[in-house]
Amino acid sequence: MTVELRASQMTRHAHPFSPEKAMVLNIGEDILDEQLIVGFNSHDGRSRPFNLLRTQLMRYIDETSSRLIGVTSATPAAGKTFLSCNLSAALSQIENRKIILCDFDLRRGSVMDRFRADVPTDLSAYLRGEEDDWTKSLYRINDSGLFIMPTIASMRGSSEMLSGLRFANLMAGLRALPDEYIVICDLPPVFANDDTMLSMREIDGYLMIAEHGRTTKNQVKESLAMLAPATCIGTILNRYQGGFADDYGYGYGDTYGLKEYGKIKK
Repeated sequence: MTVELRASQMTRHAHPFSPEKAMVLNIGEDILDEQLIVGFNSHDGRSRPFNLLRTQLMRYIDETSSRLIGVTSATPAAGKTFLSCNLSAALSQIENRKIILCDFDLRRGSVMDRFRADVPTDLSAYLRGEEDDWTKSLYRINDSGLFIMPTIASMRGSSEMLSGLRFANLMAGLRALPDEYIVICDLPPVFANDDTMLSMREIDGYLMIAEHGRTTKNQVKESLAMLAPATCIGTILNRYQGGFADDYGYGYGDTYGLKEYGKIKK
């Protein structure tokens, strides 16, 4: 008799992943620069906000032993995928850390678009049952410590997929990886569908992205209420044009509180 394990039954070694076996995507510096993926280069002044956010997030991770972190926004086009990619790149530069960036926006995945690469299989193949090993949809970016799990095919019935056994086993497998792994989950906007709410039960906490001048205070409050009781690690005010911001145009609010909400239009 074959028994498929549920998430609660998975052990720390139920799904071994060997980084050496992952397919390497060779992404040129020109593409990274074109796509504004600056998190790999700490000498680039544009990476400063992501390095600051990295330090704050690592403090939280170390204090709470969190391993699976979501990134979402109230509405589309707030810059969550851009931030997920750069934050993951910045985290991958930490010694003895490996980062897995998962594209869980199953209806409109865009992480792979940022890296301008083609891959033979993706997360949707595993969730549909076309592939039994989810580690085959992990790809290493150059020789860095960043691995991405892309979604390249739009999935109908994404809510059902996120409620299913395969997704639960995937998340358990990610959680079973050695302690040096941190998983960043790029989630859909909260108001787009119920996919982000469904994902919350599998992650340790999330970052909420708000776009300065567009995301409203009520949208953020309603999003936090919809995702409760999941832990909001902090809020990020993206494209903030006043106060603490760099020449690149990206500013960050109080990562552990709501102090910057006063600068979001009502």
